[in-house]
Amino acid sequence: MTAKTAKTAKTEETHTTTGVLDAWEREVRQGRSDVDSIMRATGSRAAGPLLFLPALVMISPVGAVPGVPIVLSTLVVFVAAQILFGARSIWLPTKLRDRSIPEEKVSETIDWLRPGACRVDRILGQRLSGLTGDTMVRTIAALCIVLAGLVYPATLLPFAAALPGGAILLLALGLLSRDGVVILVGLVATAGAIATVVVLTL
Repeated sequence: MTAKTAKTAKTEETHTTTGVLDAWEREVRQGRSDVDSIMRATGSRAAGPLLFLPALVMISPVGAVPGVPIVLSTLVVFVAAQILFGARSIWLPTKLRDRSIPEEKVSETIDWLRPGACRVDRILGQRLSGLTGDTMVRTIAALCIVLAGLVYPATLLPFAAALPGGAILLLALGLLSRDGVVILVGLVATAGAIATVVVLTL
């Protein structure tokens, strides 16, 4: 397989939730279980995969590990800000890239998520594709920055970080699968997450 073919295959793989999980599992097994493994697994500069995997990890059992939601929300801010301003490649500080994630937790989480991911992939489709264009991508990137910022105060409350994390997940999933219906659901979830976290933390 040529480098170009491998790159194309990985890009196609990261247009499904199961493909993203498989890519992440492979990266962890072949390299280190760290934040950089999340970035390597996306295999592209596409906004959907780049935002989807950190959000998925945030609301998974790995997200219950102390400090992980803060690291992942910081990752989302870095990625989303660069998508918002049209960066051609994503840069992360070395300290953030090298931040470790418990490998055992990663393996358990992937096994736990895979059955649900298969079901989700079967119902996703390219609906309302006009909502997946460049303007919406940048709008979603801006919303993800706001949502990721809410994770910081939300970590003071049990499970509250899952609210903004879930909204980021839906928005990114819509981009990943090019499904505008999922994006609409994500926008509703975004409004709900912002209102709930603000009320709970006031």
